[in-house]
Amino acid sequence: MSPPGTIVRNLTFQSNDLGRNVTIVLAFDADVDGLYDTVYPVVWKVLTFHKTGLCRFDVTYTNDLAISEADIADENLVQTGANFRLKTGQQTTLTLEDDGDTLCFSPPVDGTSGYLTAENKTGLVQDLAVGFFDPTTSSPVPTLFFKEVEDGSNVAAKCKPVLRVYVESDYQETEVLVDAIDSTAIWEQDLHRLFRNTTFNLGWDIFTGRCTVTKTK
Repeated sequence: MSPPGTIVRNLTFQSNDLGRNVTIVLAFDADVDGLYDTVYPVVWKVLTFHKTGLCRFDVTYTNDLAISEADIADENLVQTGANFRLKTGQQTTLTLEDDGDTLCFSPPVDGTSGYLTAENKTGLVQDLAVGFFDPTTSSPVPTLFFKEVEDGSNVAAKCKPVLRVYVESDYQETEVLVDAIDSTAIWEQDLHRLFRNTTFNLGWDIFTGRCTVTKTK
């Protein structure tokens, strides 16, 4: 369950007799400092809509945020381990327990306004992820991956959830985007500017071949 005061955004994407099979990718890859240099977006959702009939997907974002240790598995998929909740503007320090393997997070202190910050004092290079807790899961959903964070350096993630939607079919959920997606996003929005519940229609124009995302309510 999310802590009291958590911002929740329930998004519904739907289509009806779309006219072709379409797969869309949802990722937070806009307005990120150090993008594709020190930090890499992670695919949040991959949704496939069918050519005929009604198709609907419900997804939920929250600002119940966390820093996690992370590993890259096959096909650039992120796996997260130990994690620690942080609020916007807070900072934690990472150390290792005496066994040298268990990652520890210090109690949060005031950090940089508008950012989540973590300082690596483990004595080792660490891979880290920033994400949010889905109300239905016990582990945070990774949205940004920080590769090889050096000892003594900081990770700073801007807390502005700008979501983009792409028409793509070659990606998987939790996949690290090592390069920018080639296509142009068909929709972009700061989720904090939406109501708690929002429904979108996915459309396809048979003449232009373009897909659109339109808010219905």
